[in-house]
Amino acid sequence: MSKRSGVIAHLYNNNNNNNVGRTATHFCVQKDRDVDVENHQRRKERNKRSVSFKATRFQHKGDVKLRPQDVRRWDEDEDMSSEAKERRCVRRRGSPILRCDKSGKLQTNSFGWYQVKILNCHIYDKDTLMHSLLAALSPLVFEPQYWHMERECAKFYTDDLELAERIQQLGRKVQLPDGFRLMMRVRSGIPQVTIDEEFKLRMKMVMSKRYNLQTKAIDLSRFHADVDLKPIFCPLFRVNVMSTALDIICENIPDVEAINLNNNNLYTMDAFKGAEKRLSHLKVIHMGDNKLTSLAHLFVLRKLPIVELVLRNNPCRSRYKDSQHFVREVRRKFPTLLQLDEEILPPQLNMVPAKASYLCDSAGMEVVRQFLEQYFNIFDSGNRLPLLDAYHEQAMLSISMPSISQAGRLDSFWKFNRNLRRNTTADREFLRMRLLSSGRLACVSTLDEWPRTLHERHTFTVDLTVYNPQMLLVFTVTGLFKEFTGNADSSATTSAQQRPHELRHFVRTFFVVQQNTGFCIRNETVFITSATLEQTSKFMETQQEQPVTEHPSISSINTNSIQSRFQATNPVAVAQLPASTATLCDATKMQMVQAMCGQSQMNLDWSRKCLEETNWDFNHAAFVFDKLFKENKIPPEAFAK
Repeated sequence: MSKRSGVIAHLYNNNNNNNVGRTATHFCVQKDRDVDVENHQRRKERNKRSVSFKATRFQHKGDVKLRPQDVRRWDEDEDMSSEAKERRCVRRRGSPILRCDKSGKLQTNSFGWYQVKILNCHIYDKDTLMHSLLAALSPLVFEPQYWHMERECAKFYTDDLELAERIQQLGRKVQLPDGFRLMMRVRSGIPQVTIDEEFKLRMKMVMSKRYNLQTKAIDLSRFHADVDLKPIFCPLFRVNVMSTALDIICENIPDVEAINLNNNNLYTMDAFKGAEKRLSHLKVIHMGDNKLTSLAHLFVLRKLPIVELVLRNNPCRSRYKDSQHFVREVRRKFPTLLQLDEEILPPQLNMVPAKASYLCDSAGMEVVRQFLEQYFNIFDSGNRLPLLDAYHEQAMLSISMPSISQAGRLDSFWKFNRNLRRNTTADREFLRMRLLSSGRLACVSTLDEWPRTLHERHTFTVDLTVYNPQMLLVFTVTGLFKEFTGNADSSATTSAQQRPHELRHFVRTFFVVQQNTGFCIRNETVFITSATLEQTSKFMETQQEQPVTEHPSISSINTNSIQSRFQATNPVAVAQLPASTATLCDATKMQMVQAMCGQSQMNLDWSRKCLEETNWDFNHAAFVFDKLFKENKIPPEAFAK
């Protein structure tokens, strides 16, 4: 019976004779008692353990049913193996105590420094504590770094992982002479750094002895371990300490060319920001045995002319499985690098910058200009036979062009096409030799079969790739020419500009060799195709901007052989040969002067003077004017009208 029911029943029995009229209350009390009894029976049945003869899923210890994790823990505690003990000693999250791996060794930290703390030893001096500690670690001998007392404990630091592990394994085995056992803890810790005037003065003294005046190099390797820095701690991996060191270098030795930073636990290079202004002469930097995790840390050094770099034993090196890939990435950041990790790098291929015309030697420019002027004057005339003197006895000529789908119809040149890809396998070898013009007579005969042409000199670009006045000239000419339709015989009576024409693009490469006292063409390759829409539009724009002047005909030019013009042993003699302008009439000269005046905006006197000094070569005169105008060498009176 519940407590509540018992009290109500007692009150009811005591007042039963005097309270006859309370039948309803007695009924309610009786009903509550029955409900309490029923609830009590229900709870009893619910808490009653059921009996089953089925095999349980887990093991039991006595009458207690265990969870899976409890079963595993109980089984491990029975034998108390070493691995089970290690698993039970779980380091709480955020604890400064270093983790231990399965072998019981300490895990290394990023800086390589460890703090050893001896508890409750304030009543003992340093000699007594160190004598007992060295006796326990015998035969290992060491010197504690940055020893100091803090409240009731003694602290010192070490950068030796093996020593930190040995001290960690000692536990409480170190006993003092009075029987007191030392308790030590090993944590990850770095000595404190306070940068003041004394700190800077000590750094300056040590750096001065590490500087080599002859080589302009300063050795800062393992800087914190220098004996002259004791007892202060000077870690260069701290950004503020490295910045202080660079400030000292900039103030005292700004012309330093080499810095050795090996073995300083560097993990960042932020202190070198703006080094291209502060250390502009720095060329050699060693950063081996540090903690640089990525080559991105070297971004601050990209503007320095680094020629020698050391990065061995850094985590960034192990990120590249292929050493060649690593070298390419480093050289991409430092194009001037010559030596990496004390190994000389192979020379790097440097691409020649794009130019409209490339001249390997400026001395050969005049020779090539004279050749092109005389060669194409004869080529565009009605008679190409004088070109025989320009070719070697064993000269060879090869002409090629793209397919019809790419270049359009080139009917006048198609029979000379030596493009081997268009030929079948059966007749390729035959055509390869038949379409190759061999001998100067065959070369000039092939060129004489071409239709009448007019080469546009202002579209020419010339690349002089090889120049040796005693042996060889190799140059390539690229430009546009007009192919005139109709009979070539009508050229004498019909102006070339009045006949229909097609605009063609050409590339001609000349191999000129020395013969006797002059030069002649040994080999020549010609590539012809139709001008593109872009080339045609640009050509039409230039035709509208400049007045059209006919090139001098062959009858107005001295027909001495081109080979006789090359009868010189040096380019100076060739440059001094005057161009033949005796047959140019006054009307033609006046027309050229007016054209030069309209193009250059100079007055008539200076335009005539420019043409006279260039032997009335309009294209060369325009080239000279542009060059002098850019150099601001033309006097103002030349533009006075």
